[in-house]
Amino acid sequence: MVSVKNISFILVLLLTAFGLRAQEGSLKNDPVQIDPAPLGTSPTTTRPVGTDTLKINNNGIETTILYYAEDSIITKTATNVTYLYGNAYIEYGDIKLDAAQIIIDRNQNELIAKGVQDSTGSWVGLPVFQDKAGVYETRGIRYNFATNRAKITGVVTQQDEGYVSGEEIKKNQDGSAYIKGGKFIPCADLLATTFIRAEKIKVIPGDKIITGPAQLYIGDIPTIFALPFAFFPDVKSDAQSGILFPKYGEERVRGIFLREGGYFFGNNEYIRTAVTGDYYSKGSFGLNVRSTYKKRYKYSGSIDLKYNKSYTPEIDENPLNSNDFWVSISHRPETRGKTRFSASINAGTSSYNNNNISTENFQNSIRSEFRSNVSLSGSFANNKFNYGLSARHSQNIQTNILDVSLPEFTLSMTRVMPFSFAEQEALKRLSFSWAFSTSNKITNLVRPNTAGFDIANSTNEADTIAVTFAKLPELFANAQNGARHSIPISTSFPLLENFNVSPSINFQELWYLKELDYTYLEDENAVRIDTLSGFSRATTYGASVSVSTQLYGSKNFKPSSRVESIRHIVSPSLDFSYRPDFGQEKYGYYKNIQVDTTSTGEPVYRFLSKYNGFVYGSPSLGESAAIGFIVNNKVEMKVRSDTAKSEKVSIFENLSFSTSYNFLADSFNLSDFNVSARTSLFKKKIDVSAAITLDPYTYLTTNDGEGDVIRRVDVVALTQGNGIGRVKSGRFSLSTNLNSKASTNRPSSSMGGSAGGLASIEGGGFGDIGNGTDNGYGTMNNGESNNQQRVPQYFDDPNAYIDISVPWNVSFSYNYSFNQYLSNNEFNTTTRQSVKMSGNLSLSEKWQLTFNTGYDLQLKEFTQSSLGVYRDLGCWELSGNWIPFGRFTSYSIDIQIKASALKDLKLSRRRSFFDN
Repeated sequence: MVSVKNISFILVLLLTAFGLRAQEGSLKNDPVQIDPAPLGTSPTTTRPVGTDTLKINNNGIETTILYYAEDSIITKTATNVTYLYGNAYIEYGDIKLDAAQIIIDRNQNELIAKGVQDSTGSWVGLPVFQDKAGVYETRGIRYNFATNRAKITGVVTQQDEGYVSGEEIKKNQDGSAYIKGGKFIPCADLLATTFIRAEKIKVIPGDKIITGPAQLYIGDIPTIFALPFAFFPDVKSDAQSGILFPKYGEERVRGIFLREGGYFFGNNEYIRTAVTGDYYSKGSFGLNVRSTYKKRYKYSGSIDLKYNKSYTPEIDENPLNSNDFWVSISHRPETRGKTRFSASINAGTSSYNNNNISTENFQNSIRSEFRSNVSLSGSFANNKFNYGLSARHSQNIQTNILDVSLPEFTLSMTRVMPFSFAEQEALKRLSFSWAFSTSNKITNLVRPNTAGFDIANSTNEADTIAVTFAKLPELFANAQNGARHSIPISTSFPLLENFNVSPSINFQELWYLKELDYTYLEDENAVRIDTLSGFSRATTYGASVSVSTQLYGSKNFKPSSRVESIRHIVSPSLDFSYRPDFGQEKYGYYKNIQVDTTSTGEPVYRFLSKYNGFVYGSPSLGESAAIGFIVNNKVEMKVRSDTAKSEKVSIFENLSFSTSYNFLADSFNLSDFNVSARTSLFKKKIDVSAAITLDPYTYLTTNDGEGDVIRRVDVVALTQGNGIGRVKSGRFSLSTNLNSKASTNRPSSSMGGSAGGLASIEGGGFGDIGNGTDNGYGTMNNGESNNQQRVPQYFDDPNAYIDISVPWNVSFSYNYSFNQYLSNNEFNTTTRQSVKMSGNLSLSEKWQLTFNTGYDLQLKEFTQSSLGVYRDLGCWELSGNWIPFGRFTSYSIDIQIKASALKDLKLSRRRSFFDN
């Protein structure tokens, strides 16, 4: 039940948000404004055609100045002063200057630039000053050639994610600047009423911003937040170091917490590291180390190490006392070479996610299985041989089953065509290759007896071995390992012009370091399985021939018909394969062992493989000579459109049918019929797929005296008038991803604010710059933006950003599947049916809603659902997330300043209703 306290807090948050937004827009209606050029379209200091030159003396050195004016140029020789009127321009070394009026005083080695007012009183031709430190658009500038110092009035410069404006600036030779009457605005809206005001500011481009006494203004009203001095980093890359302030909140189990507080090491060009800690009032704590690294054009990756001590007092209803860890490693090569190394590791204790549930990423919390893969691959001998070395890991934290493949090694030879010079196609395309693979699989799962007879030294229930150092010998004894050689030989050639024939032969040899031996124990009526150590090998081979072709059919319609034509493509394929019976005694791979005794005392025998359950399996039992039939269909039509070009529409992107027939099987020669289809509707807006499997044989119901018995008989259903067979399983899925492209050409609002203008020349206020990458008023760091991000959002949190460029996007899917099987003398059907939907909706340019939900129609309950809201408040932003029901019921609301330098200036409310 939601308390009055919670409701009151939420109302205060919403009122604060709307109040902030209203105050941010309070100056937008100022009637005296001059709209500056939007960001990215500001005047440029480009040398015009027809420039002239003059000489000045700079510290005894005569220097040339290029100058130009569209209206007039007046030089007074008595005073040695030159006046430039109308789109004036000068260039002096690294300095370029555009302005309506420029005065060059060679006696004082100074220039003065300013704008003019037009007939409406609007200011035009404001000075645009550029040097190697940056570009500035100002109200006026006075520059000394000898000292390389400047005095600027009414300037705005971009600094990181905000702007620094000042009434008066003095710029030094080294590019540093002293600002009088300055403001730091933490967003792109220069008329924003949220800012930090300081009478004195020093800016060192690419290094830092230092202020004297500074005070925070919200809604143009001074707040109680003031400092005797302030420091803001201003570096040109995203490599910065600093303190990470912790998040605070409360959990029902572990108590009040401070999370993710620590230090971020970012002053290295190639690697960044965050070391953070968590603490809970009831005694739990955690330590996290997260590093990301990147070497351009070489590789990139991340390492994440987490340790948590979950502890609560014994007097609690369900006390905790566990040590949990989690390791996540990712490494990605960015260039292709002869050797490549990649890694993706996710492993830890099975109780980690249960004890450390994250409301910000609950999808990861509800995952039950995690996989890892580390691989090294390459080639040698002029790319004729390829190798691969890998390690794999799979962990299910619900069943506590752990599977590790360490190592897995492959070595293969590329295909060789020894008769490529031959004229006959069959010889010319004849090729062979070789591949070798070896694997060692370790699992803690002790599999139960599923042989269908009693095994004396086996369990009838699945069990797991504890993963500890003491249990390593037992784990290694439970491992499976082996090696496999493969030599495929194949060719292809055309037949009767329209058919393609592809014969092939495949040889395989299996290597194992052990084999199984079976002994029937008459007194126990069970089989004892013994493992014999030693090298053991098995050779298998088989042959196949496939014939394929393509058939085309088309139907043209009258010119008056909207459908121009329909085309049908049929791709049939026949595949004949042969494999000998490797269960024969001469091969020695199988033994005919007594496994049971009937009620009449007759022994029951079965063929058992000495490689049963091994990593690469056993040679196949039973001779096989089968023919497989597959037919794929594609149906398309051309529809006349309003334009001259016809539109192609798919009726069936694929419609396939497959089955096979084994000539040498003693019964049930025909395999199941498989039918599948896939298409798209409404200009590929909706994807539809379906599949069905049919059993072609007849099921008879007989009475054995005790009741009806249903059994499958070796009679094809079609011959008995029972149709083509009995449906065994099927599936149907429908999905769509709909979105609006109405705002494709509209620039996104990444920093907030709306179009504004220059309030007045004397007032020194400026309007919104816009959303480009170049600042129309210049920057003191060459316009390079520093997209700082904080831990952990800056790594991989998909909720840390919002795409407002798409007004709405909805993904919908419906899935249905069923399976019918015969059990306990009756047919049973299991079905699964679910609906999933997710998307986002931009109510306006500033408002966005996100949602994720689903409904299990079989269980008649909702799946994990969430609702998110985002509001752009100019310099501020509001975000919220609500999980209304289920295991992870919770909500969170945050109002904070966008600029990362002031990210910790926020108002937050978080509440979870689950035990974590």
